[in-house]
Amino acid sequence: MQKRIHLITIDAAGTLIRPWPSVGKVYADVALKYGLEVNEEIVDSRFYKILGDAQRNQEVTSGEEKDFWKYVVTEVFLPFAKGKELTSIFEELWNLFGSGEHWRLAEGAIQTLEELRKRNYRLAILSNNDSRLRGVIRDLGIIDLFEHLFISSELGCEKPDLEIFRAVEAKTQVSSDQILHLGDSHSRDFTGARNAGWSAILFGRPALEKDQIFNFPQLLDFLQ
Repeated sequence: MQKRIHLITIDAAGTLIRPWPSVGKVYADVALKYGLEVNEEIVDSRFYKILGDAQRNQEVTSGEEKDFWKYVVTEVFLPFAKGKELTSIFEELWNLFGSGEHWRLAEGAIQTLEELRKRNYRLAILSNNDSRLRGVIRDLGIIDLFEHLFISSELGCEKPDLEIFRAVEAKTQVSSDQILHLGDSHSRDFTGARNAGWSAILFGRPALEKDQIFNFPQLLDFLQ
């Protein structure tokens, strides 16, 4: 890269970490404990559709973080519930995804992050997430690799809003032209960071941009 980067921010879900074995599998297993039988593939598909729609709905996002996720879970199970109370299912899922048990790190992530630290890059997480993310990152044993965890629900703004990028700059005292963001969302991560004057790399497939990597070790080559 031509610019001298001092700070690298990394998106969490979908980039650094992924649900394990899948959202649909975990949801289906928990639902079955409460007598609700669902198809995990259908649930998995519904989850991502409903989550995406909810994130664009200001009426849903303006409330408390737990209320947001209760809305998502309720909507996911609604066609299967047949009047069954879903609160117990939601509470168990809320707690499960608040620990590292059902999350896995991207392949090569730890080695890449450690090498970046050796090269004197400052590292931070920048995620549209809720406060449970802190427990997940701690459980996965990587919290000490990051100088800051910037979490949208705690900041009161989220990517791609310019406000969240400016909040990072203010806290770290790093200028926009010295920050690189890595994330899997083209609109929230890549375009959002570029609009803030940051450098950005898109993570994952399909291939959409010249500045894109498909695994964490490629980040080291990109920064040569």
